[in-house]
Amino acid sequence: MAFINGPVPESFERRVTATAREFERDLRQAWGEVLGSADALRFTLADGAQSLVIDVEPAGVRRLGLFALPQLIVRYRFGPGEETTRRALLSRLDRAMQKGGG
Repeated sequence: MAFINGPVPESFERRVTATAREFERDLRQAWGEVLGSADALRFTLADGAQSLVIDVEPAGVRRLGLFALPQLIVRYRFGPGEETTRRALLSRLDRAMQKGGG
C-alpha cells in the first residue's frame, strides 16, 4: 500500500502474506541494519534520525483453493520526524521489499 494521494501517517498497519520468519528474512535483505527478530515479533530500523518500529502479529491462514497462505498483520510506527522523511524511508523500504508478480 503506497501513500500516493496523502501524507504518510506516523502509524498504520498492513496485512501481508508471509510468516514472521519470512518477513524477517525479507526485511533483513531489504535493509542494512535491523534490530529485533521474528521470535520477538518486533523490528526496529532507522534512516538517519528517522526511526521505524515494526510489530508483526500472525493472523491465521487465508485459503484460496488448495493454497494456504499465512497472513501477518504488520504495524508500522515511526519515531518523531517530518512527513517527508517518513515518506522517504517507507518508499525505500517498500521498493526493496517488493516482490515480483503481475
